[in-house]
Amino acid sequence: MYVFSWFLSMVVALVATGTILFALPGSAAEELRVATAPQAIFVADMSRADAMVASCVGEGK
Repeated sequence: MYVFSWFLSMVVALVATGTILFALPGSAAEELRVATAPQAIFVADMSRADAMVASCVGEGK
């Protein structure tokens, strides 16, 4: 029973370690890309919003 419990705890520890290693970024560039992705989406949405406002207002009005 003790051997089975020890073996099960080792399996859980290895799965947890693998999960953590899989979730970590591979490089600094990847980490920066993930960190700046929401900012890029926000900038794209603001550009689209500006274009929509400009099309509604029209030129010279």
